[in-house]
Amino acid sequence: MAAAAVARIDQYDEAEPAEAFSHESESKAYYLDDEEPLSPIRHEDKRSERSASLESVEKKAMAQQNVEEPGALPSTEVRDGAPAEADLVLPGAKELPPGALGPQELLSPPGGPVEDVTPPSPSPGVSPQDHLSAALRQASPSPVAGFHQWPEAEMSPIKGEQDEVLRVYCGIWNLHGKRAPSDLHDWIPLAMRHHIYAIGTCECERSLEKSLIWASKARWERQMQDYFGEEYRMIGSNTMSAVHLMLFLHRSLWKYCAEVETCHVATGFANVIGNKGSTQVAFRLGNTKLLFMNNHLAAHAEKMKERTESMHRILESSPLRKRKKDMSGVHREYDRVFFMGDLNTRVDAAREQVDAWLAAKQFDDCMAADQLLPLLKGDSGHAGLWPDFQEAQINFPPTYKFDKYSEVYDSSKKQRVPSWTDRILWKKDPFIKSMSYNSVSSLQCSDHRPVFSQFEVKVDLNWSGPASSVRKSSICTVQ
Repeated sequence: MAAAAVARIDQYDEAEPAEAFSHESESKAYYLDDEEPLSPIRHEDKRSERSASLESVEKKAMAQQNVEEPGALPSTEVRDGAPAEADLVLPGAKELPPGALGPQELLSPPGGPVEDVTPPSPSPGVSPQDHLSAALRQASPSPVAGFHQWPEAEMSPIKGEQDEVLRVYCGIWNLHGKRAPSDLHDWIPLAMRHHIYAIGTCECERSLEKSLIWASKARWERQMQDYFGEEYRMIGSNTMSAVHLMLFLHRSLWKYCAEVETCHVATGFANVIGNKGSTQVAFRLGNTKLLFMNNHLAAHAEKMKERTESMHRILESSPLRKRKKDMSGVHREYDRVFFMGDLNTRVDAAREQVDAWLAAKQFDDCMAADQLLPLLKGDSGHAGLWPDFQEAQINFPPTYKFDKYSEVYDSSKKQRVPSWTDRILWKKDPFIKSMSYNSVSSLQCSDHRPVFSQFEVKVDLNWSGPASSVRKSSICTVQ
């Protein structure tokens, strides 16, 4: 069977001038095994022009920092003795695989190096023995509490059947402008493999403001590629300012993968600025179409109406949508859909009351005041498209807002109400089965806690390969 072909998407940063995206060009295809393609892949670039106001802000900041524009390649040297682009080919691919990164990732962002928030060695209050054990987790991975443990640690071989059951992992984390720690085992353990990993972040490495100038997540993508190893490839990723999503696929599914598309939809100021919005990655596995969306919606408790309106825009204005006349949302054009991220939904109660509920472990009382659950159930007259989605039962503490490196909820003057802002939803579907839904209390560099969910997802892999007319990847945006 011919290999599934996935085109390399050029690693342009969102902060580059719109002229870089004003043409449609032929892109060389990069294949993940030794089989030859049926036909070359067409790369369609559909990015729209960015606003003049954002362009001027960017140029002004670049002039103040006296650095090259993001995406410009260094002329004579690279930082930290990094290899040349020709040396960045990973094993198992004839050329750079999807998501492989050129030397532009090695440039420091405006404002200097990104802060590394990995706690010092050893952390205060942690014994040297415990610190050493944490450092060795990735080298000797073991099951982590809160995760579903399948009877077989290894995934079953793919048989190419109509009712193939895959393990899917979704993880989200708002990093509050910080770099992710090097040890991610508590959030993404490798002892239990999954066929698909969808990793969504908000404000990873840089704040919202800095991300408007320098949005690249190249270093983060390479960290995750190294973490997963040669068995996985990043088939698609998308960055919009501080909102980022990447999809990793196990090698057993590469030959079934086709039609990879990525895009983003801005819902920030005037629906132009990308400080809020959605990044999306869609692809086909055999005869099943999958769509993953990582979203960052409007903040503050009183903005639930705005969050619902943004959700409508994300689904109705997605460039991935094909049948715009007779469909009310892009999610209805795909078989399996996941909608996740920092949705910023709040617990609508006083801080003192919520503190009392949490102290007594009365999560049910907290959840009764959650803003999102009534919308998912359709109990509100302004639920919009929320009832098209569902969520697993929440049995973990609110994931926002914590003091840094502590289990203490916001002790500042603002006294923000602890809330479940970070959520993982999926389109109602009998072929998606939730296996776990939890947060990770041990990773405390951000004011949010990372959240994960595991699924068993049924797909149809009984196919003969993609038609030559659809063997393509594209990237696009709505602003």
